[in-house]
Amino acid sequence: MEDLSHWPLVVGVYREEATLQAYQAQLDSWQAWFAREQPFALLRVYATHGSLAHPEGSAAAGKSWLAQNRPLLQRWVIGMATVILPPQDYARLKNMQVEKAFGVPGGVFASVEEAIAWLQGEVSGIRDLQVSITTAQIMT
Repeated sequence: MEDLSHWPLVVGVYREEATLQAYQAQLDSWQAWFAREQPFALLRVYATHGSLAHPEGSAAAGKSWLAQNRPLLQRWVIGMATVILPPQDYARLKNMQVEKAFGVPGGVFASVEEAIAWLQGEVSGIRDLQVSITTAQIMT
C-alpha cells in the first residue's frame, strides 16, 4: 500500500509476494495519482525478494499500461527512486536505467537514506520535504 501523507512524494513499501491482483492495484493507484494533475515523485521500497517477483501476466499488463500511460508519466512524475533492500537483488538490478525504462528521472538505491538524499538533491518540490522513514524501520 502506498502512503500519500508526504505528497507530492508517494511512498510505497512492498514486502509481500507480488500477485497479479496486487500488481493491477498498483497500476490503478497510478491512475489516481495522475488524476490529481499535480507533479509528484515516488519512493518505492522493495523490502523482500518476493516483492520483486513478476507474477504470470504482469509483464504483458505492465507493457500495455506503460505504452498507454508514458505521456502521463512524463508529464506528472518528477522523479522515481527505487530501493532494493535484498542485497542479491540490488546487485542484479542496480544498473537499471529508470529514465530509459520509464521516461522520468530516477535511480536504483541500496537504502532508503540514499534514495531520499537523491530525491531531495535532484527533484524540485521534494528538497525541503521531511521524510521520516529509514531502512532500519522497514527491516523491522
